[in-house]
Amino acid sequence: MKTINEEKEQRELSRLRRIAAAPKPVYYMALIMVVLTIVYIVDEITSNMNSAMQPYVLFDLFKIASRDVNSAEYKNAINVVAPISLAGNLLLVITPFYKALSDRYGRRLFLMINTVGMGIGMLIVMSSASVAQYIIGMIFMMFFTPNDMQVLYIMETAPKEKRATYCFIAKGIALMSVSLIGLFSKMFLRADVPSSWRLVYLIPVITAIVIGLLSMFFVKETPVFVEQRMSFLSLTKEEREKRLAEDKASNTSEQGGVINALKFIFTNRQLRWILIAGFLFFATTVYTSYYATVLEGAMTTDMVSTALLIYPFFNGIVTILSGFFSDKVGRKKVCLILGSVCLAGLIVFILACRIGWGPIVAGIAYGCSIGGLWSMSDTLILTMPAESSPSGMRSSVMGTISVLIGSGMFVGNIIFIICQNFLPMDILFTLICLPFMALSLIIVMTKVRETKDVDLDKVTADTFK
Repeated sequence: MKTINEEKEQRELSRLRRIAAAPKPVYYMALIMVVLTIVYIVDEITSNMNSAMQPYVLFDLFKIASRDVNSAEYKNAINVVAPISLAGNLLLVITPFYKALSDRYGRRLFLMINTVGMGIGMLIVMSSASVAQYIIGMIFMMFFTPNDMQVLYIMETAPKEKRATYCFIAKGIALMSVSLIGLFSKMFLRADVPSSWRLVYLIPVITAIVIGLLSMFFVKETPVFVEQRMSFLSLTKEEREKRLAEDKASNTSEQGGVINALKFIFTNRQLRWILIAGFLFFATTVYTSYYATVLEGAMTTDMVSTALLIYPFFNGIVTILSGFFSDKVGRKKVCLILGSVCLAGLIVFILACRIGWGPIVAGIAYGCSIGGLWSMSDTLILTMPAESSPSGMRSSVMGTISVLIGSGMFVGNIIFIICQNFLPMDILFTLICLPFMALSLIIVMTKVRETKDVDLDKVTADTFK
């Protein structure tokens, strides 16, 4: 007689078999890319919205009548809100456990939850009647934005020879869409109406919630997850026990999970070196938090606005091109290219500010620099770990390694906080970025194996030994 759990698994297996057998329309890939690109746009706008709107939110919620960012009232407001933003990074500890659930319950459900969650976070901020509510909304947004379920979805759905191309095209379009924040600001922001900032959130909130809910109807479960889950559910009790013993020996698991992912990352040579390279790389990201200060110190406010309007487009262009190059020359060589673009763009950006080359050159240079920076980040945090992990724990590995790699930013920030008292900020950027980027690239080129064109269905613990 079957147990309740066995009956439940049989129902799930039947459902997955129906999904696998159902024919997909010829336009399905185009449709899913449209949906996932919109999800990506929501993700990028959510990630950038609070920092762009912060002055206006603080003016309103803290009742700062002078609307002066140099006033004592504004500085006090920053002292209240800024520590929360830093503390929000602690949520990164939780995200791997949350993301690992998609290895058990599927990608589609969590694509919807993530997207709707970002919309709800923005809605909480938009409707804030108090500082406490605003902080809750910020925390909501910080929890859902790092998960990047749309990236995993694209990788497990797109043809293997075009995985990076599709991912980077979607991200490039999403990065360019960050300029929409400026457009919405021009449409709705009014200096004489303190609460007008709320309307800037309106369209992104509606888009996030609607597209999140619609994704459950238009997007099917990824074929890689369906195949992996069906394979596991089809095993007999004896076969599962044998598989469990094999998984234990190789530190993998068909059921994923953070603990299993940690064991696999640290015992798998490929992922261990990706982790070390990524950790060093993330120390270079420190300059993305302070670039506006460098601009403000070198240009008028109008010129800074011009640079801020320009850079998202070049960020997006570099990101899209990086996808084509990644599928053409491989993940390792594209990291070398992107790292070089990042450093060259940073140097030109610094020179543009110091010598007075103007906001257009500064905007183009900064956009190219962060385009190279974050595209290399995606390759190290998302693409290569995904292509180096077995299907049953791919999401768990991606979520866990992103936290471990992301912690490298604290190294760069500690160096920056100490040394900025003695060195000009822009010079310090170069002194931090050059050695850490060089070390990261040396490890990628000498220790990490190429993952381009790997068959995600066939990746095992031994694939990259």
